[in-house]
Amino acid sequence: MLRSRNIIFIIFLLIFNQIKAQTAKEGSLKIIQDNRVDKLVMIHSQFKTAHPEIEGFKIQIFMDSGNDAVDRAKMVVENFTLNFPEIPVELTYGAPYYRVRAGNFRNRVEAEGYLKKILPYFSQSFITKDKILP
Repeated sequence: MLRSRNIIFIIFLLIFNQIKAQTAKEGSLKIIQDNRVDKLVMIHSQFKTAHPEIEGFKIQIFMDSGNDAVDRAKMVVENFTLNFPEIPVELTYGAPYYRVRAGNFRNRVEAEGYLKKILPYFSQSFITKDKILP
């Protein structure tokens, strides 16, 4: 009987200490850091402002080279914009190809959903990794 009282008393003390330890108290926190950390944070912020792109996915709907490739690419951009005005589209040139890519998708699953909608209009479309704007 005495032993069980002692055990109950000890358990009570442990629970009381836990509750007391979890109550919020005001205090202070002093952070000591190297001055170079602030400089690195500033450099990183400036870099992200100048280069806001992140890794993502786009759907390539056209790629061609040749004398009239730029005219065909512009027609594809116009046609795509008429059919899918909500999806951003861009025409780029990487020697020797003109490319038309659409969308700014953060993950492949999102890009695959739009690819299913685009394929009936542009049968050669496929998903590609690219830099996107967040």
